[in-house]
Amino acid sequence: MNQRKFGRTGLSVSELCLGALQLGWLNDADASFNLLDTYRELGGNFIQTSTVASNQNVVTQSEQTLGAWLSQRPGVRQHCVLSTRMVFSGQLQAPGQSLARLVREQCEASLRRLGVSHLDLLVCEWDDCFAPNTRCLRPMDELFVGLENLIRAGIIRYVGAAGFPSWRFVEALGRSDRLRGCRFDSLQQKFSILEQGNLYTDVSAIAREYKVGFLAESPLAGGFLTGKYGRSEGLHVSERAKKLALRYANRRGFSVIATLEAIGRELNATPAQVALAWVLRHEIVSSAIIGCNHSGHVHTSVAATQIELSNEHVWRLEYALAPIFNSES
Repeated sequence: MNQRKFGRTGLSVSELCLGALQLGWLNDADASFNLLDTYRELGGNFIQTSTVASNQNVVTQSEQTLGAWLSQRPGVRQHCVLSTRMVFSGQLQAPGQSLARLVREQCEASLRRLGVSHLDLLVCEWDDCFAPNTRCLRPMDELFVGLENLIRAGIIRYVGAAGFPSWRFVEALGRSDRLRGCRFDSLQQKFSILEQGNLYTDVSAIAREYKVGFLAESPLAGGFLTGKYGRSEGLHVSERAKKLALRYANRRGFSVIATLEAIGRELNATPAQVALAWVLRHEIVSSAIIGCNHSGHVHTSVAATQIELSNEHVWRLEYALAPIFNSES
């Protein structure tokens, strides 16, 4: 697995980032440790866990499991880029509690669970806490002051944003510049063949102009691009599958899957591997975040980094998106 530059930070990250939310939850300790060992052996160095900046529903299992793995492998920490995504959700703070203090408390709690001295990247996920006209609105300036203090204290090294609209992200860069402190050094958004958003119109220009790292979240469109659901079968067996069906199970989605399967037969690859290769061919992508349930998934994902798509392959995939213009899509 190759490594790529991460914006202006000086960090080098593996082109596949291991999304570790399933550790200690969907996987027990042994399976989680095996998965992490496999990822490291194949050249992975970028791991993202998650927590919730709220007084309820705090996600801690992934950090605890990753921390246990690190404690049993001395020396591995210095070769890993550790990231935690902090999800601001609902009523964030108790009356009188500052946003800066809340973030510091959550970061310190993450460090205790991970058993490390610092985070390489703290990703702040967009939610109603930054939206106008809500009861939990807090000034973004307060957040950046708090983050700057965390950087000075050596608790975090860099800060990123997830789910921010492009205009809000640029506004945040302007605010941090006026404060002459830390700023967002990465932007994390959903990006796949079926979820291209405004990458070509806004995000790519922002990343290049401001030297921002870009993290591609959900490069397989929540698993839909694996092709495991077939034309319609299996799309209503779970709540997750139902959500995928509502979003992607249309003429456009199945057209793309058919093309992925055809290209995969030519390249001796799975549809998921072709879909990952399509994401990674974009130079703007610093790393694509993958979720793996076992070590076999890691092997197949890493194999996708060796796939080279031709211009014809890319054209065929873009053409497969054409049904979006059809009223039946």
